Amino acid sequence: MGKKTDLKDSCANCNTNCVNLFRHRSGEDKSLGGELYVYKQTTHARIADEELSKHVCSNAVLLQCACYIIGTLYTRISDDYLANICNEIVRDMKASFYLAMSGHYRQAVIIQRCVFENFLYGFHFMVEDCVFQKTKNKEGQNDLNAKFKGWIDGGFRKSEKDLRETIQKHGFISKEESKEWGELFNELSHFVHSILKTPTGKAIKYGSVEIAGCYSEVMFNKNSLIEWSEYYQKVFFLILYELFTLYPQIKKELGGKLALKQLKAEFGSIKEKLDNPYLNDILKMRALRAG
Repeated sequence: MGKKTDLKDSCANCNTNCVNLFRHRSGEDKSLGGELYVYKQTTHARIADEELSKHVCSNAVLLQCACYIIGTLYTRISDDYLANICNEIVRDMKASFYLAMSGHYRQAVIIQRCVFENFLYGFHFMVEDCVFQKTKNKEGQNDLNAKFKGWIDGGFRKSEKDLRETIQKHGFISKEESKEWGELFNELSHFVHSILKTPTGKAIKYGSVEIAGCYSEVMFNKNSLIEWSEYYQKVFFLILYELFTLYPQIKKELGGKLALKQLKAEFGSIKEKLDNPYLNDILKMRALRAG
């Protein structure tokens, strides 16, 4: 049996600085260091700053509500294309949350771009399946299932625009919504194709760049955390609204009821500040559009 160790003796506190999660530079900027060190700095800032607390704690509640909703959905209709993909969406959004908390803001937003794209694929497959079911096209359903398996294996691919057009063509979203979704996708894509920067703000170049320390270090930055939070909420509110719209039976399940109760308690008093139409529709729970 191996020797029992505590966290301070673990790989997280390695002598190799690039992977030392606790590391910080003594005497220098206290916001700069390893991921767990920055996580601690984020926690302290959240406690001291009510505005920042909303962007951290509220998003944690949002993630929990998504777990309630998507867990309920998958339990009831596990053979549904969108329900299957939503399981991965929750895991990815949790990863985005912890990356942001530990100072990897750009990477945290990049994951949201993947989440949104996967959601579009799930929506696309679900819509196509509905069409084939209505027309009793068994051959089309079998072909669609093969395409879905091919997509999982990295084969079948469509552009984000093609996915939106399929969903819009069959009346599940409006032309205006499709345009807004495309704009959101483009915004998220900017983080994929942006120029990398070190924590000091110096751009990484082909020539030599003088910087004390390691490019892999992270830094607590309030503005970057808030920027991540705004995208996090945009993507999540959109997805949750669509799930309530497509599967209204969720509202009658315990998980759906818990999610709605927590969403209203957490975001009801600040919905005007967030100015998010999907959140407003969830909180009002007005008549959902027909699919």
